[in-house]
Amino acid sequence: MRQLFRLPSMLAAGALLLATSGSALAAADPGLLPTEGDVVKAADKKPEGWDPALTLSASVALSSNSNVVGQPDGASWTFGLNLLGRLDYLSGMHDWRNTLKIQEVVTRTPVLDAWVKTADQLFIESVYYLKLRDDLGPFASLKLETPLFRGYDLRQTPVTYIDKADGTTIATDVDRLRMTEALQPLALKESLGVFYRPIETKAIEVDIRAGFGAQEIFAEGGRVLADDSATPEIEISRLTDFVQAGAVIGVEGKGTLEGGRIVYSAHAEVMFPLINDDPTNRSVLDLTNFDLGAKISFKLFEWASLDYEIKAFRLPALVEEWQVQNNLLLSFSYSLIE
Repeated sequence: MRQLFRLPSMLAAGALLLATSGSALAAADPGLLPTEGDVVKAADKKPEGWDPALTLSASVALSSNSNVVGQPDGASWTFGLNLLGRLDYLSGMHDWRNTLKIQEVVTRTPVLDAWVKTADQLFIESVYYLKLRDDLGPFASLKLETPLFRGYDLRQTPVTYIDKADGTTIATDVDRLRMTEALQPLALKESLGVFYRPIETKAIEVDIRAGFGAQEIFAEGGRVLADDSATPEIEISRLTDFVQAGAVIGVEGKGTLEGGRIVYSAHAEVMFPLINDDPTNRSVLDLTNFDLGAKISFKLFEWASLDYEIKAFRLPALVEEWQVQNNLLLSFSYSLIE
């Protein structure tokens, strides 16, 4: 929860960067910056028919210390890989948008002699809009999100893990414990409703959606840390599958600024699970799900950008606490399809 309190300050920092970037970019040598045609399409209006795009990005960071006060000796490495695909179709009143995202980041430090994944995501979304008007109509969406690889809890020294529910021992004198399998937890979300798009330009596009949705979370057999420091052992809770359905409200905004040199997006979605299988009979408000996120990319060159992304979400039926993730990466990208 403490991480969530940092969310406003992080977003404020992003807004400050956004506000000051225009003058910074203008002061730079224009011959080194990507032109508008390099990074965005010239027209605000999207072309009719199929519009595919596929971009592969990689990132790397290295820091090294030797006899630095307060810092461990050795090198720290971070590697990242990001695949972003889009396949859109626009024809008259039909607007079909499909997104594929794969993000992987691993880190190794002298404190812990192991590669640790710090980001692991497979994200697929398909949204169909029937535009009764340019800005209004019904929609249907399907979303899948899951990590690709196993998850582990890693320790500097051996510890003992126990089950928080009954106190039984899970593992003794180990420095790692498998928490989740590959593709676990796997979340499926479906929704039907009405969309309203009050503005749709290159600089900003706002999409408001409201309707009825369902989600299925497959996590049976997974584990999550639930340690309260009251015992020397590390306490673990078990994850379970669950199904929910109810009212869904979401807002998404995205666009490009400074001739396409700044690309941003943000979203917020709330689901009220009017139908649920909660074993403790918690109220709808107690089980309300939140999904918040924002991303901003500064194009340094046509092939390089500085990307910052924050995600904060809460699934009380899975884990009570807010889950928050931050990523700041210098990325080198190549457009396979544009």
